[in-house]
Amino acid sequence: MAASLLIEQGPVVSLIAATRALLDAEEEGGASIAAGLGVAAPVDWPPEHNDPATREWMRELLEDYPGEPGCGTWYIVAQNRLVGVCGFKGPPNADGEVVIGYSVLEAEQRKGVAVEAARMLVALAFRDPRVNVVVAETLPVLVASQKVLARNGFTHVGGYLDSVEGQIMRFETRRG
Repeated sequence: MAASLLIEQGPVVSLIAATRALLDAEEEGGASIAAGLGVAAPVDWPPEHNDPATREWMRELLEDYPGEPGCGTWYIVAQNRLVGVCGFKGPPNADGEVVIGYSVLEAEQRKGVAVEAARMLVALAFRDPRVNVVVAETLPVLVASQKVLARNGFTHVGGYLDSVEGQIMRFETRRG
């Protein structure tokens, strides 16, 4: 992996912060992004909820917040293989909140990857003194995602209606 990349190391998972070049490589497919990361290609790409519109939004975050590296997408690597994405929906807001999300390739699910990646995002968020609460949102049908959040100390605090997806559940964990 390139030394100039922003990397977080966990026991099983590594997170590598997206750059514009990596997001551009991802448009060419899983083999291209894996080559850019210096890891083995994924079995399939992209994971759910990671489409061209999402990548364009992440490019805009990089442009809008050049002093906030890592405030957007992070690639999830396990066993030297690209297995998913996770990240933040931007830097902390005025209330000290950041929102996280994650998506792991179906073939890599139920292996603890999302649990560790989410744990790493929470730790990364709380290293920033501006952050008081980490928020995650998921759908009621995504029970596995809710379990990932529970394993990371998140509490279900309610939901709200979203005109596109239906009922969204909101989870939080606060600085302890």
